[in-house]
Amino acid sequence: MIILTSTLGLEGAVALEVKSYGYRIVYSESGKVFVNAEYSDIPFMNIYMRSAERVLFVVGRFHARSFDDLYDGIRSLDWSFIPNGSRVWIAKVKSVSSKLFAERSIQSVAMKAVADSLKLGSGPRYPVFINIKNDEVTVSADSTGEKGLHVRGYRKKYSRAPLRETIAASLLILARYKGENLIDPFCGSGTIPIEAALMAKNIAPGIKRSFASENWADLKDIYRKLKKRTKSETKDIDPPIICSDIDEDILKVANENAGRAGVKIEIMRRDFRDIRCEGEGKIVTNPPYGERMKGVWRDFKTIFKSCPKWEKHFISPIKNISKIVRKSPDKSIPFFNSGLKVFFHQYYRIKKGQDNSPHP
Repeated sequence: MIILTSTLGLEGAVALEVKSYGYRIVYSESGKVFVNAEYSDIPFMNIYMRSAERVLFVVGRFHARSFDDLYDGIRSLDWSFIPNGSRVWIAKVKSVSSKLFAERSIQSVAMKAVADSLKLGSGPRYPVFINIKNDEVTVSADSTGEKGLHVRGYRKKYSRAPLRETIAASLLILARYKGENLIDPFCGSGTIPIEAALMAKNIAPGIKRSFASENWADLKDIYRKLKKRTKSETKDIDPPIICSDIDEDILKVANENAGRAGVKIEIMRRDFRDIRCEGEGKIVTNPPYGERMKGVWRDFKTIFKSCPKWEKHFISPIKNISKIVRKSPDKSIPFFNSGLKVFFHQYYRIKKGQDNSPHP
């Protein structure tokens, strides 16, 4: 089994994406999606998953209420996927509502059990996570590595409040983006438009980076073949995407980031109040919060008037957004962005004959 970790609240996007690749979801919990997948699926998930933060290979699960239980449980697991002479260490420990809660002690006992199971050395690195919840221990190997999957490699500079690449991709997946017209009127350093372009062009998000598991036993050739294959899968198109903002300097950053990502998007300096939309499409955006939001939400409803046939999908710290835009969202998904609880409000395209403008 494989665990795909996610931003808290956006597990649904991860589930949607991994199911689109033909995998079966075992179950989900806060920040985790458990997938019926094999060890050999690790390279594919690291290279192709857009919304997940990490790919963890489950070594095993067992019940433990004492340190003897913990030691015996870890010793009994099948560690055969790790060759002798490898470097293995307990990289992360988390315990919730369990008899065993002293994380340093858990780490020490777990490391001794691993060391007694394998002949360790200076070979490939295998970071191991120990998670204990309600006395149920899950032992997993972190195949992604120190840098989570949100680190694509194209973003060298950031806006003041950058949106993680994995969150941007999750929003686009939840908005059911399929390469159609798209506008981000608060694009900042361009993360949402760039992620949209990567999706439309079918560019694998992990193609330009490395992973902790690239040198793991039996995975080297799979990684090599997949990375070679992804190059032939890229679509030679430039999707209709507009990245706009009022900050000229940050738009230069967006342009540089798009260049490194290998995508072309239309970048323009424009106030969101001046947006005019033709035809149909999607608006997916992350407006500013806090002090920077003064004056923004007061006029945000203008987007509904100027783009009546377009879907609107946007983040806001305001739960009852209908008081602002005078229209209730079709769906609001709460999640945590940089520790702040926000809501992803979604307004889908209205059926023909219905009014899509806000109430007067």
